[in-house]
Amino acid sequence: MNDAEKINLSESAGSGGLSVGCVSEAGTVYNGRMDPITQAALGAAVGHAAFHRQLGTKAMAIGALAGMFPDIDSFYGALEGPFARLVSHRGITHSVFFGPVVGTVAGWAWWRYLRWRAGPDQPIVGSLPAWIGLFIAALLSHPLLDWFTTFGTQLLAPVARTRFALDGVAVVDPAYTAILGLGLLGSRLLKGHARAGWPTLMAVILSTAYLLLGLRINDLAEQEAQRQLTAAGLHGYEVRAYPTMLQLPHRRLVASSADEVRIGYLSMWRPCEIEWGSAATYTSSNVEALLATREGAIYEWFAGGRLISREFADGVDLIVKIVDLRYGYTLEPMDGMWGIQARFDRNGKLIGRPERFRNRPEVNGETVGKLFADAFPKTCAHTELFAGS
Repeated sequence: MNDAEKINLSESAGSGGLSVGCVSEAGTVYNGRMDPITQAALGAAVGHAAFHRQLGTKAMAIGALAGMFPDIDSFYGALEGPFARLVSHRGITHSVFFGPVVGTVAGWAWWRYLRWRAGPDQPIVGSLPAWIGLFIAALLSHPLLDWFTTFGTQLLAPVARTRFALDGVAVVDPAYTAILGLGLLGSRLLKGHARAGWPTLMAVILSTAYLLLGLRINDLAEQEAQRQLTAAGLHGYEVRAYPTMLQLPHRRLVASSADEVRIGYLSMWRPCEIEWGSAATYTSSNVEALLATREGAIYEWFAGGRLISREFADGVDLIVKIVDLRYGYTLEPMDGMWGIQARFDRNGKLIGRPERFRNRPEVNGETVGKLFADAFPKTCAHTELFAGS
């Protein structure tokens, strides 16, 4: 059975007894959405930069609404089970096909509405091509931004269920949002001026450069981690880096070999010696049985295979836990922020249905302050290192 068959939503995944939401990289309640303010700001900036001459500031308002619209799947996803929701969110509404198809229909419908409201032979703001172009551009901006996050998005749905994730930025990044906000403010202040579109155009360019910088930082973090492992005589590791919340430099590192998984953190603001936590890889017939369930297949697909598992005795039964390695804030690989678990009897029979669980850290001023201190360290606690130095 291939992955597409395993995650076919024609059969509802069982929700089990632990239907819970996810948490973000910072530990707040998280359902996989880039924050709506940022999506609205991007849609508004893209729309205004491209169509302000034809549509004026209305391009901002409509662009903002269209920029948020793909996350409508979060609302109908609330009616689904917790596993089906992993598939439906960032699915068809986040596809590269959604914007051109729905944007064309929405642009035409909006233009017809404006024509009807104005009355026969009365002028209206904007042409049909301009309104269609605005809706398409704003709708497409949403999944393209989500593509830069670790959660990823299904850019080719419904043709393919492949998840595309670039690991460039976190789902909440105030600096990125501020760039867009300043551009929108600048264009509002220049309303009616010939150069009113310049601030939003510059905001789109600079915010895109910010995303690309995030990709470069991720690449450098992986290179530096690999260099340090090699220098320590540790070979055969595949290293992946993931963004952490609210800023760019600080990265979570996952180094995997055939025998163990290592977790570390590195700031590319001041690359220092990486402190690693480690755990042996583990599998068993019960782990394989859990992954073979529909819920397990969905979760493995969702995490891109970046999983670690353990089996615990619980009275006369066994509990199998599988954790998503991409998210967490400690050095313990099994101390991930969410995962999947199932109960088996001593004969290996699954009891009930697999459940999702979360391991939510406490979030307060102290923990956020520590994150920024780790992201922008003044000195290294250990020997300062830098790739190529």
